[in-house]
Amino acid sequence: MKKPSTNVQFTPYEISMCLHDVHRTRLWKQAIEDLVRPGDIVVDAGAGTGILSMFAAKDGAARVHAIELHPRFVALIEHMAELNEVSDKVQVHHADASRLELSEPIDLLICELLCTGQFFEPEVQVVNHLRQYLAPGGRILPSKVESFVQLLDAQKDLYGVRIDTDSRSDLLAGDEPVSTRARYDVIDFGRPVEPARVDATVELRARKTRVADAVVITSRAWLTEDLVTERTRFLYNPEVIYLKREVQLEEGRTYRVHIAYDYGCDTLDVELDVTPV
Repeated sequence: MKKPSTNVQFTPYEISMCLHDVHRTRLWKQAIEDLVRPGDIVVDAGAGTGILSMFAAKDGAARVHAIELHPRFVALIEHMAELNEVSDKVQVHHADASRLELSEPIDLLICELLCTGQFFEPEVQVVNHLRQYLAPGGRILPSKVESFVQLLDAQKDLYGVRIDTDSRSDLLAGDEPVSTRARYDVIDFGRPVEPARVDATVELRARKTRVADAVVITSRAWLTEDLVTERTRFLYNPEVIYLKREVQLEEGRTYRVHIAYDYGCDTLDVELDVTPV
């Protein structure tokens, strides 16, 4: 199994969708308003359009390090800072945030490289690297991420074609959850996340006598003690992952689900095993 890459560049379409996800962006704006203190040194890792950097600069930060890998958006962040008259506060870095060396301690680390199950995106690797620069009492946004798993009788026919060999980031009309749901992972950014890997076993109870041919993963992130973000238009869509072997469930029976993967990996690299207890 290959290790996940941290050299992840999102398309202009994806970054634009993220910006215009109003529910998601307003929640992050509130969290930044709650966490930024006057004079703070802030890092916005994986800054995208730079909208979170703008929030921090306008809310009293003395300096914001906006780190972005995509050259198109490096230029856009610089333009946005000028447009919003915070160029003196926003320092833009064209870099991989999991490798960049900073020259000063930071008070608040913002990293919105979130994906359901923490697949595909290097949130954990970036935070693990940048936390070394946190000043005493420094904060990380988000502070915690939780993920959940549930067995699914998944729709496999789509447009007249049978598809069951991949994963998808949506629930279809023919999908039916056929078990209880359980939390299988908690990422606590209050300490280093080592190893950067999930390896968990949970027990689920079958709701019906049905076939389970997939699992559905859902997640949520704690931005502050009072603000939690779950599914929005762009963020945390449910992730359906097909099982290599379908399982015939018995209503009321308990099933053990083992799930293992490296944070940031492709869903195709997930190890999944479902067995009756």
